Amino acid sequence: MKKWILLLSSLALVLHSFGQDDPKSKAIIDKLIAKNKTYKSFDADFSSRLVNAASKLDLKQEGNLKVKDRKFRLTLLDNMVINDGTALYTYSKKTNEVSISDPKEMDETLDPANLFNVYEKGFKSQYAGSGTEDGVAVETIKLFPLNPTKKAFHTVILTVDKAKMEPRKVEMKYKDGNEVTYVLKKFTPNAEMVDALFTFDKSKYPGVEVNDMR
Repeated sequence: MKKWILLLSSLALVLHSFGQDDPKSKAIIDKLIAKNKTYKSFDADFSSRLVNAASKLDLKQEGNLKVKDRKFRLTLLDNMVINDGTALYTYSKKTNEVSISDPKEMDETLDPANLFNVYEKGFKSQYAGSGTEDGVAVETIKLFPLNPTKKAFHTVILTVDKAKMEPRKVEMKYKDGNEVTYVLKKFTPNAEMVDALFTFDKSKYPGVEVNDMR
């Protein structure tokens, strides 16, 4: 469960808050901001990999993130997190247990709904070059926290699809030796989504144990 929480937290930090940029990286960031402001919703499939060479850890997972306005539904293996706008539900299929908390208490930097719209603060950036990946032209930016003492990680490496101007891959390097890589496999902006996707229906999980922490 701790590994899954690490991956969830990392995902939510992946595309946050840029600032103090060199001119070339800033130009890319400005384009990302302009495009992302047009998104009212999005549906994203991604893969993640958590590696720690010292502890011989290599954990691979597939996930999906749906966001509509301030609501979101994150699925990662047998775990699911739903924000319906008034409550945050964290469900584990393995234990058939759901925890309910107040979304207002969630750190803004850990909110998946913010992944594509909060770029302006918290990091300085450096242009790291261009190239191709699987025949796709890409550009790479390195991000460094402006206040590193308050962050668990020291570097974020963002690979951007040059033509689509969308994130393609993100690598996060942590101070404890963990390295988390996310690859965006499919991204659908402004996807049509019914509100039922962003509700937790207890009747669909017979015998579920509910821990209401509000």
